[in-house]
Amino acid sequence: MTLSFPDMMAHTMQVLLGNKPALDPSTAQPVGPLDGTDFVPPLLAFSVGMLVVLLVLEQIGAVVGGLLGLKRSKKTKFARTFSEMCYYATSVICLSRLCWNASWFWPSGWHEVMFDGRVQQVPVLQPYTAPADLKIFYMIATSYYVASFFFVMVRPKKKDFVEMAFHHVVTASLLLLSYTTGYMRIGMVVMYLHDIFDPFMLFAKCTHYANIPVLPDVSFALCAVAFAVPRLYFYPIAIHNAWSGVCVGSASCPGGVWDKTRVEFSLIGLLVALLPIHVFWFIMILKVLTTALTSKGVQGDVRSDSEGEDEVVSQDPTKKKAKKN
Repeated sequence: MTLSFPDMMAHTMQVLLGNKPALDPSTAQPVGPLDGTDFVPPLLAFSVGMLVVLLVLEQIGAVVGGLLGLKRSKKTKFARTFSEMCYYATSVICLSRLCWNASWFWPSGWHEVMFDGRVQQVPVLQPYTAPADLKIFYMIATSYYVASFFFVMVRPKKKDFVEMAFHHVVTASLLLLSYTTGYMRIGMVVMYLHDIFDPFMLFAKCTHYANIPVLPDVSFALCAVAFAVPRLYFYPIAIHNAWSGVCVGSASCPGGVWDKTRVEFSLIGLLVALLPIHVFWFIMILKVLTTALTSKGVQGDVRSDSEGEDEVVSQDPTKKKAKKN
């Protein structure tokens, strides 16, 4: 039975509250070719809604920053970082709630990560369908990157503007491509591997702006680990499983590793395109971490969010090396 988006939202909320099972195949909804372009109007609505939510969170962050005694420029940075931190922390919690018990969500089950899509090998699902909560989460995640890309383009340019803009375009393209082709399992895995890092870094930034001792140092050290392990170790493994897992064991898609269509080549290509950005960002993280260990710590590392400012910290992982005043 096809559910309306309000019904799917209500169902997803019940799942997150623990009142209904996650990824219930009986709630399967059309995706990919079965959905056609019907997802576009809801996605635009979700994107506008996400803009509003992020702006509201910024206002809450501004109030918190004011209570902490931050001056106007610091309070603005704190508010925007606070907004992003709230989204990514919520994303990690919701992803964990939805997929924790799914065998394909963990490395030991990644050989099943491409069992959906054009060659449906999930026996309890029809081809090009996905559980309602999975579909809704995908829409929300995509809407975040649409809204975030809008902010990247209209707000003062940061020093890593090109990298951030490219990252957002590739990520949104990946989400849209995997949704329109039905390969949503790999999308959920990739989202989790990426999102788990951000709360640590954004918390480090918030505590840095608020001049809170010790916490920025500890959080930044944790975020270095939370970046390296998921993005530089597990992420390439996930890509390998996505590449080698397509068509394996399917009578309708015989062949080996190279039995792919342009869809799979494009999907894997976009996944690989994020790797150089990860390496670049990790180098920046190591530079800041080295500075922190050899001088005054992360708090003493003067960083800036945009050109011409006296502090340099990027929106995602790019943490630029301190500039001397």
